[in-house]
Formats: sequence, C-alpha cells, structure tokens
Amino acid sequence: METTERKDGETRWIQGAHAGLVGEIVRWHGRYYVQGRGWSPLFEALCAEQLGEIARQWGERDEVTAFSAWRGDEFLAAVVMDARPGARAGARLRFLIASDTARGSGLGNELLARAIAWAQARGETAVWLTTVAGLEASSHLYRKYGFALLEERHDRTWGDEHLEQLWERRIHSQP
Repeated sequence: METTERKDGETRWIQGAHAGLVGEIVRWHGRYYVQGRGWSPLFEALCAEQLGEIARQWGERDEVTAFSAWRGDEFLAAVVMDARPGARAGARLRFLIASDTARGSGLGNELLARAIAWAQARGETAVWLTTVAGLEASSHLYRKYGFALLEERHDRTWGDEHLEQLWERRIHSQP
C-alpha cells in the first residue's frame, strides 16, 4: 500500500505511513490520557508498543493502514485501522486521537468516515473498537456513525482500572 495524499482547503489528508505519524499519535495519547486525565504512564508506553507493532506493517500488508490530517507539518488528527485476522471478525479501529487545536473541528467525523469506507471497500463485516467509559465526545461520535455498545467490563490492561467498552458497527453489503 502506498501513501496517498489529498488536500481539503488547508487540511492535508494522508492514508498510510507518514514521517512523524507514530510519534504524534503516541504523543497526543500521552498528553490527553496521561497528562490530561491522570492515567498511568504505562498507558503511553503500551500505546507506543502496540502502535509500533502495527506500523511496522504499513506498506507491507494491506490489512493495516492509518488516516491522518495535517496542516503543513502540524499533526491534527489520526486513526489506525487493523483488519488482520484475530479473535474478532472485522476491522479494528484504533488510536483515534486529535491534537488540542483540532478537537471539535469535525476531523473526527472525517476520520471515521474514511475508516468505515476503507473497511467496507475491503468487504469487512464490521468495524469494532475498544475504549473506556467517560469519553463523551468519542461516544457521541461512535453512536453518530452507527456503532453500538456491546459490552462493558472492568479492565487493567492500560495500567489503571477502567470500565472498558466494546463498540461495533456492522457493515452491510451494498447491492
């Protein structure tokens, strides 16, 4: 898979690998969750580890990709898609994050639309994600795009105990 770019006004959209993308996604997860919400620093380390494992395959496997928005060299927002076979059918939406300046600008809407279109073009049956309770803006966005909350359970995967949520959006084939 090659990196593709498209400009919409001042926003530059990139699908695939891009210099600095992994670092920016990890950075903003650290700033938002560790610094802003008081989560354990282990969270940022686990993000780096898991994202690095996925990113090593960008350009090598068509089952993984990223969508990111930039203004010049400034990172605005991103999401990662992982459709490698696993315990759950469908493509997993991961690492959705926006910089402070981009929050509330509609970039999350565009990222979800691109992610769902990518999964649908691949013939996936669903897009799913895990997150934690209490992220109201994210929950609103998932509901807006047809995701349903399937499960909640207490979990310590990210260093602290959180109420983890499983969301899924079924994809129906177009005639």
